Amino acid sequence: MLVLSLVASSVSVPVAAQATAEPPSVSISVERSVGDSSKVQYRLEFETPRRTFWLINYTGNVVSSKGFVTDQTKNSNYALRWDGKTRSPSVTVVADANAGSRQEYAATDEWVLAPTPKLSVAWLPRENGEWSYSHPLQDDYSDSSVEFIDSGVLGSAFTYVGKYDEHTHRADGQRFRMIVGGGATPANSPRKVLESLGTASEHFPGEPPNEVLLIVLPDPIWRGGYASPEYDEIWVHKAARLSDPQNLWIHEYVHTRQSFKLSDRMRWFREASAAYFASDLTIRQGRTSQSTVARTLSAKQYDGAVLSKPNTWVNREVPYYQGALVLWALDAKIQTVTDGKRSLMDVFDRINRHDGVVTYADFEKIVADVAGQSIDSWLAEHVTTTTNPVVGELEGGIGEGKTDGSRTVDDSTGGKASAGKSGNSDGERPPAMTSDSPSTLMLWGGLGLIGLMFGLTIAQYVLGMVGRLQSKREK
Repeated sequence: MLVLSLVASSVSVPVAAQATAEPPSVSISVERSVGDSSKVQYRLEFETPRRTFWLINYTGNVVSSKGFVTDQTKNSNYALRWDGKTRSPSVTVVADANAGSRQEYAATDEWVLAPTPKLSVAWLPRENGEWSYSHPLQDDYSDSSVEFIDSGVLGSAFTYVGKYDEHTHRADGQRFRMIVGGGATPANSPRKVLESLGTASEHFPGEPPNEVLLIVLPDPIWRGGYASPEYDEIWVHKAARLSDPQNLWIHEYVHTRQSFKLSDRMRWFREASAAYFASDLTIRQGRTSQSTVARTLSAKQYDGAVLSKPNTWVNREVPYYQGALVLWALDAKIQTVTDGKRSLMDVFDRINRHDGVVTYADFEKIVADVAGQSIDSWLAEHVTTTTNPVVGELEGGIGEGKTDGSRTVDDSTGGKASAGKSGNSDGERPPAMTSDSPSTLMLWGGLGLIGLMFGLTIAQYVLGMVGRLQSKREK
């Protein structure tokens, strides 16, 4: 409870500080920690501030600071406050590639991929106004500069340190930036991958991200992918192929187009929709076939698993396979009852635009609105019970018909249909994962700050003891 209240609750800073229009400028240097190649060190040096400001650590481990004092906020949380006199105050924060589940990040002697810490600078932009917050290691800070001691890339979710090649591509109103690290050679050329993602993007309604950061890595990163939808950043193992029926490239890209929040009963929809549309759009690009996707998604059976009840899932793979099959059947049903005028993409679009958390009841209503009739009983059978669609009876839906509410495109890119292996799930690990990466290390960040506070408390206690002993001796 202490950790959660420390790092997760909103911070209300004392109102005694004076106002300033912008936060202080900051220079950031990034490098691997000396003596521990799995850690990345970030040193932030602030221009001498004109007014008081606070530094709040959410997910990093603060290892040193100059010109800051530990203070309490109005909510009795601890944060670092500029002491008001030190010129060029600074702080050093460390992120560990071994944190989390040890699947999201990795490190070798040549490179490291670590989570980018989330820090907030709090300041008053005007007298008697509300406190403003900016994140110097993310992309919303007004005046910051970044320098790598060697070479690397600072993303809002991921930090890569090591040598790399960079490829860029513009399509459908967005910029794709691919970082090929660790000497990796992708199974498909960067050009083909980027063109494929640009083509896939055209099927999605709504505004695309301004920029998508993609990182390609070799072993020992596990053979899958990982996405941070909040920041439109993903990484994929170099072995990922565009012809895979579960196409990790498109799967992870779909996560960047998901802006919804889901209730526990709808948790399955995030990965199921990414898995389904990855297969659907791979078929449309002529890189795999409907029969290959059917074999892949039906290859694993999860007896007793109910999509709306995550506690019944034997592992995290259930939405990727069982969930994707259900969405295939649902897409086919919607296209049938609307004579091909609407599809699952219309459902996806409305879920994205839904205000607030999407509940199962919201899902039922959205599906009924799109289909023009209630499909509640069918949904109840396939989402709230163990009943699965019969693969042999699935016709239409995937790879066919309309895919969005407004646009029709020809996304043929050549490429041959492939009956290649399904996305490597590596035992009980799903072929791809998604997460709000800054929160992945929330617990560790809290522990880091608690450690700093504990050290300061011990130091104060020791100094007090020394003072009392000296007083006794003088007496």
